[in-house]
Amino acid sequence: MPPYTELDEKQIDEITAVFDIGRVTQFKALEGGSQNSNYRIDTDAKAYVLTLCEGRSKETVRELADLLTHLEAHGFKSSRVLATSRGDYLSLYRGKPILLKEFLHGDIIENLREETLFEIGATMAALHAVPVPEYMQNQFLYGMETMTVADSFADHPFAEWVAGTKKYIGGNICEGLRKGLIHADIFFNNVVITENAGPVIMDFEDAGHYYLNFDLGMAIVGLCCDAGTINRSKVNALVSGYQSISPLNQIEVAKLKPFAVYAASVTACWRFGQFRITQPDETKQDRYLEMKQIADELRAIPDADFFP
Repeated sequence: MPPYTELDEKQIDEITAVFDIGRVTQFKALEGGSQNSNYRIDTDAKAYVLTLCEGRSKETVRELADLLTHLEAHGFKSSRVLATSRGDYLSLYRGKPILLKEFLHGDIIENLREETLFEIGATMAALHAVPVPEYMQNQFLYGMETMTVADSFADHPFAEWVAGTKKYIGGNICEGLRKGLIHADIFFNNVVITENAGPVIMDFEDAGHYYLNFDLGMAIVGLCCDAGTINRSKVNALVSGYQSISPLNQIEVAKLKPFAVYAASVTACWRFGQFRITQPDETKQDRYLEMKQIADELRAIPDADFFP
């Protein structure tokens, strides 16, 4: 996907002039990001990612910068955000908030090995141990209340499916489920596999304070599928890695499957709304069906068989 904002060399130099990074030697647009324009910026010394936040307020982007510095302060490795020469982590270009982060050198791998999934699980447990910043208390963007279908699609079969799935999810939210700082979107393309630091989770735009099981459920959906089917051996590797750092309680283990259903269902709803209503796209309008199928597949697995 091309960037929303196309920048030339002069504009890149103008934007980066407020950062002490030296001379820009080359730059290129990066794909990905539903609400951002991203550019890789190379200097004589380092590489960076320049992000123009197209659909987020200045306040929201400042909170993201604060979160990234909070993670760094607590020893959790992710995208390191740079301050301007004035010490501010946020700058503006034509009214759009800008962040500059160090480029993470590594690979984005869709079909991850079980050894790597174990490492990612352990990394997630480390993330969940980071204290929740005060400004994020009770803040989460994609809870069950967002699982809706527009009135114009009220007669669509998907609307009936959503109603039934919400009832199932609601019946599995109970006492004993811990909350904490979660990423909320750990798909394979939000994890960089680095040579020296192992897997690094990036892109915390959707992070919030919510059930830890939701993060695990989303990671199961985003990392443990092969050709649209859940690979339970990969699920075992991911969750075992998590438990090597932070053991789940009995209730959390029992509710892993329902929260994986929750994660797949929320994603299906987002895709339905995004590609049929917000930004209609005939080539993507049926992408929600992939996540619906995964949610249905998960529900069909006997609870006792999902995770040993």
